[in-house]
Amino acid sequence: METDGHRMSRKNTEIESPTAALKNESARQRWELFHRAIAHAKQSNYDALVEADGNSSECESSGPLLTIVR
Repeated sequence: METDGHRMSRKNTEIESPTAALKNESARQRWELFHRAIAHAKQSNYDALVEADGNSSECESSGPLLTIVR
């Protein structure tokens, strides 16, 4: 014979299972969007650098060139 506590814990596990699946899918989608945003930012930065490099060759004396040295 099952006690009420045992029966409740099994019932809660069955109820939480679809919720857990939705949470996992939601987390997966957030990570995917995060990685896509990072990739987009990297591409945007690269495109901006390429454009700035192309424009700097057109103007020889546009000002001092600053670089970061690590």
